Amino acid sequence: MTTNWGTRLGDAIRAALDDGDVEGARRLALHGDGQARDLAREYAFMVRGLGVTLGVMLRLLLGANAHDAAGAGEAAQRAIGRDDDLAILLRRLLDGLRDSAQVGGPSPASPDVAARATVPELTEIVTQALAASQAQFATDQTRRADEVVRTLADGRAKAATALLEAKDRAWLALHDPLVRFMADAFAWVLVHFGTQGLLQFHLDTAEGQRAGFEKWERMPPAEFAATTAFLLRQHMGQVRVEEDERRFTIRQSPCGSGGRLRLGGAYDGPHALPFVEEAGPLTFGEPRMPVYCTHCAIWNGSATLRWFGRAQWVFERPARADGSCTLHIYKRREDAPADYTRRVGLPGAEGTR
Repeated sequence: MTTNWGTRLGDAIRAALDDGDVEGARRLALHGDGQARDLAREYAFMVRGLGVTLGVMLRLLLGANAHDAAGAGEAAQRAIGRDDDLAILLRRLLDGLRDSAQVGGPSPASPDVAARATVPELTEIVTQALAASQAQFATDQTRRADEVVRTLADGRAKAATALLEAKDRAWLALHDPLVRFMADAFAWVLVHFGTQGLLQFHLDTAEGQRAGFEKWERMPPAEFAATTAFLLRQHMGQVRVEEDERRFTIRQSPCGSGGRLRLGGAYDGPHALPFVEEAGPLTFGEPRMPVYCTHCAIWNGSATLRWFGRAQWVFERPARADGSCTLHIYKRREDAPADYTRRVGLPGAEGTR
């Protein structure tokens, strides 16, 4: 059985318009689809979530930067063909936040200020810029949603569709620099501290967000699957959810974060992101894995296995070259494959609470 959990609110509105149901589209924009509360807050869940994640990561990166990584530096940088200095990555994120800023809102620090700032100073600048960008984004999305509603009230379906497309582009303008920074940060940790350092970084990042995973653990399986689909579809990939007697299966084609990075060329060229080339928990036991995708193995597998005795998401052929990815949520924890538990498990994790 296939559910409609993978359909974004904006897509549901477009479908209503394609069917000639302008009033139905307007109701969806005003009152949501049961997950997104309304069109103005369609991406609010993901914006908050990314803000929490980056806040945790920035604190950890600041601490990691204080350690001596000289032993990994030159050779590792040659291996991935780029200068991965943390200050450069932070400035790149600031550039992305500036590019995504909407007219009338506060802007991140100027390039001149950022160019002179140290890593601790840049970390504080980025933290403030993220908060400002989130507030600014919420205001801009409300404005855009109001325009859609007014246009629908006038019966102008084609104009409303164009406004929906512009609203999605505004979200991607903020979303994509945040996801790319996460990938760059994971690569920076891998370069300087190796696979064990990246594993620990992911575990520490998951620990900083543990309250969210604990909330998920208390959900009934169907609610957790619906929430997972809602989260993943906000990355702007294509999400399909199927249900059978034992599990929910979520198919992404492509995954809107790691998959779109790969399809967009992030692992090619002079600034290519690296792969983890060592089978283990970071790679779901596979011999090779894109560095960004390693966080799913740890956050939603190794960490939850350690905390709750189960991997919350069970991946099947993760991070495929075509950008697609499949995960399962089992209705009974005892039905999860033991082989998968072994592949993402850490010493002392299996069966622990």
